[in-house]
Amino acid sequence: MMAHLPKTITLPHNSVLFSNSEHHHEIGSHENHSHVRQHRQSSRYSFYHHGHNHHRIRYENTYRMEPNNEHKLDLVQIRRVAISIIEAAILNYEYNPEQATKFIELLAEQIRSRMKQLHFPRYKIITQASVGQNKGQDLRMVSKCIWNSKWDRHITITKETFNDFITVTIFFIYTE
Repeated sequence: MMAHLPKTITLPHNSVLFSNSEHHHEIGSHENHSHVRQHRQSSRYSFYHHGHNHHRIRYENTYRMEPNNEHKLDLVQIRRVAISIIEAAILNYEYNPEQATKFIELLAEQIRSRMKQLHFPRYKIITQASVGQNKGQDLRMVSKCIWNSKWDRHITITKETFNDFITVTIFFIYTE
């Protein structure tokens, strides 16, 4: 009679699962793993199911080094959309230090998800946002990046009210 594997396999934190067609081994055990090939693949399952027909999806490299003309960034549209989101958020906002972190996290996520809807394929979108109480102070924010100046872009938008300010920087990084 054949022993059945459990439905879930619990592995220690940061362990890697090696697999061949019949056996599974965990790194850190005292067995010799030189004969076992490491499978690094993405799937919706993080563990092996016995008897499951598991096919790997392989993608061909496009060798595309720059965006198509129809997928280039439209910074005017991006700025317009981001300003409308920020102005709607700051309209009735009163600065509160206990709620500021949650407010700015939600705003940054809302801006990032709206930028994704504009559909600029192959661009990674990073949103950095700050909020603070406006007491007449001067504030300078600086970012430093290593990127391709031909395709990678960023925009920074600052809005102020009598009581508070919001600064949002959105980075668009082209991935090859």
